Amino acid sequence: MERRKTYLWRENMVMIGFTLSGQNCECFHFGSQSEGTTIPGLKSDIDFLTSSTNINIMRVWGDWEYGIVNALMLKDDIGLPQQYLLQAIRNNTPEPETSLRGDMFVRKDSGEVLISAERHKQIVEYTIQNKEEITRNGPSVSNSLNWDMVIAVHVCKPLPEIQH
Repeated sequence: MERRKTYLWRENMVMIGFTLSGQNCECFHFGSQSEGTTIPGLKSDIDFLTSSTNINIMRVWGDWEYGIVNALMLKDDIGLPQQYLLQAIRNNTPEPETSLRGDMFVRKDSGEVLISAERHKQIVEYTIQNKEEITRNGPSVSNSLNWDMVIAVHVCKPLPEIQH
């Protein structure tokens, strides 16, 4: 219970830091460390998720919002059932983005401009490469061996495939 309280306190401190620095983010510790289900000697890592609330993930075109980053969820034949591609949508009009306006974007063979999770991890890696050693583990890019740090985005509306 003490470990759980400690990690909840840490989340609150990070959230205060985000607020003071003007970032609109949420953060969560999860996994065995924060749940208090590990024991000494297991060498469990610390799992940490950060989520920006400035990104609107759209399921349908009617979800578009003016003035913020919008992305439309696309399904393809290759992805897993709960895996989606994120198509970049303009923030001033509900139309697909047509240019690669940053390093995080890639163009699909069919022409859609997508947000690339791999490119985003490369940007994070480049940002921390001269400061610390980089650890990659699945979707995590971290500057500490004991931490798995993941950046995520909210899907504000329920997904039908996870409702049952």
